Amino acid sequence: MNLGEALSKLKKEKSRLARLISLRKENVYMEEGKKTKFNPKKLSEEIDQKIEEIRKLKIKIQKTNLNTMVNGEKILLAEAIVKVNDLRSKLAHLSSLFEKGRSYLFRDKDEKEMIAQLDELEIEDEIERLEIEKVQLDNKIQMTNWTAKLID
Repeated sequence: MNLGEALSKLKKEKSRLARLISLRKENVYMEEGKKTKFNPKKLSEEIDQKIEEIRKLKIKIQKTNLNTMVNGEKILLAEAIVKVNDLRSKLAHLSSLFEKGRSYLFRDKDEKEMIAQLDELEIEDEIERLEIEKVQLDNKIQMTNWTAKLID
């Protein structure tokens, strides 16, 4: 199994776990003298098994991320994932830097005009550069995910 397949499987297994937990919750109480469609004790056992299965899969994914170089880069997959998240965070902060609040609608006549201390065009250029870097690295991560074998 490759890493991309393992990530898809992880997502499916997490969804199955959520459905099992929901199903158990719906069947924990029943009308006296009636039977539930699903046995909550058996569902609890299935939930425990699913949690164990998910944990083992996550560990394999982590091992693979820590031991796989990104295609076309001199960086481990785990580090690349952290870097993409850092780029997303930085982009979010820079994108909101020049947003103005609603105070301009109710401005006092005595209020002084505020002047930006950073050049908005320079920030826009940096945002564009970071966006390109993020997309390129994200694409390389995706390619690596579908070519790397999952490590046991």
